[in-house]
Amino acid sequence: MAWLGRSRQAGIAFLTAALAASSTACDPSGRVPSGLPGIPDVSVESMSPQARELIHGARTAALSNPGDAESAGRLGMALQAYQLRGHAEACYLRARALAPGDWRWPYYLGVLDSASGRHDRAAERFAEAMASRPGSLSAALRLGHALLADGRFNPGLRVFESAVRLAPDSAAAHYGMGRALQAGGSPDRALRAYGRAIELAPDSGASRYARAVLYRELGHSDSAAKEFAALAGSDRAEPAWPDPLMAAVRGLRADKHQFLSDGLALEEQGLVQEAAAEYEKAVRVDDGYVAARVNLVSAYGKLGRFADAERHYRAALEAGGASEELHVNWGTLLVAHGRLGEAARSYRAALEINPSSAGIHADLAGVLERLGRPEEAHSHYQAALRYEPGHRAANFHLARRLVDSGRPEEAVKHLLKARDPVDERTPAYLYGLADAYVRSGSLRKGAEVAAEAATLARQYGQQELAAAIDRDLAKLGAALAPPR
Repeated sequence: MAWLGRSRQAGIAFLTAALAASSTACDPSGRVPSGLPGIPDVSVESMSPQARELIHGARTAALSNPGDAESAGRLGMALQAYQLRGHAEACYLRARALAPGDWRWPYYLGVLDSASGRHDRAAERFAEAMASRPGSLSAALRLGHALLADGRFNPGLRVFESAVRLAPDSAAAHYGMGRALQAGGSPDRALRAYGRAIELAPDSGASRYARAVLYRELGHSDSAAKEFAALAGSDRAEPAWPDPLMAAVRGLRADKHQFLSDGLALEEQGLVQEAAAEYEKAVRVDDGYVAARVNLVSAYGKLGRFADAERHYRAALEAGGASEELHVNWGTLLVAHGRLGEAARSYRAALEINPSSAGIHADLAGVLERLGRPEEAHSHYQAALRYEPGHRAANFHLARRLVDSGRPEEAVKHLLKARDPVDERTPAYLYGLADAYVRSGSLRKGAEVAAEAATLARQYGQQELAAAIDRDLAKLGAALAPPR
């Protein structure tokens, strides 16, 4: 109970509640105690056949065994799997009262409380789960995050420190410790914790993003820039950690929508192979489930499995699932394989569905440029700017045309819109901005932006671009040098 960081009276209240719960368990004669939360009456008529079958079966078992904690808890899990949280809570409270020493039921109650923003109560329930299962990493991590969300940073830090001792190679534990240290005013220790989390899970962007923000707050602009640069193309998902109890809940919902949802969650963590396996499960449940096939086109493209991606693209078309996303995913894959003419046709098909998409206009324009059709490409870049005035690629293209036509001052206005966000394209955009400044007579400003572009180019491994910028900077340095 020390983890909770509340008063001794709160601890006594918690123990009193636990004793009260234990007193409601079945007596040796098997009689069901009074005062238990009832088994909820759930309307399932509008739900999927899988949901109806699962919930009806679990409820029947719970009604047939009113004194059985397992039956009540299993019904709660089935209800939670289909987001019926209020009914699930009643079942878990019943199961907890019938079996107060079973860590699963307070754990599931804590998950429901966290999802509803009741972080103080969630912390109490995760602490109760840990008291019954002190070696549970998932309970420790959830307790730590609940304490942080409730503003109790020092108790949260103690929990995450215990999690690190429990699992020294857990990136999630080090990330949580970093959050607690940062919130508690220990930035140097927080940086070390984030660094260890990044070492253990380099594909998880949350730790790197947190470290980048902290560097920026501390005034370490160069270190912050490197971290933000390293985030390019990655998501900001927190480090994954094993959660067997919630995996059991998700496993109950074996329908196509759950498989799709699980696949998307895996893909966010960079686990593309595993995500594709979940999408394939969804297709096996429903051969005409176009949403899963759309994601399979993208996933297999990332995995370099062109034939499998094409198979799902054709199957989606046959199922009548021609969609904007399907054509865009296929077009992107065709570009990667150098099949530009087909890619252009795929992007045009996407525009027929959504003619106001700035991104698709810009993608098509880029392909048309490579096909040697600059005027047609220009018209699509202009369309992209009509629908999204801040579109980076379109602004960069228009700026190049303005520079070529002797209007660098106007080009600067468009290139300024392409500066953010910082990613692997930013060095080239900044190089173009520097050139526009120089051509408009702002040599010193051009040199400053060019130096920034060179630094970013090196951080992204773009050595040839960095060398080209350095050569131009040398010429600018000579032009800016005071006369002897």
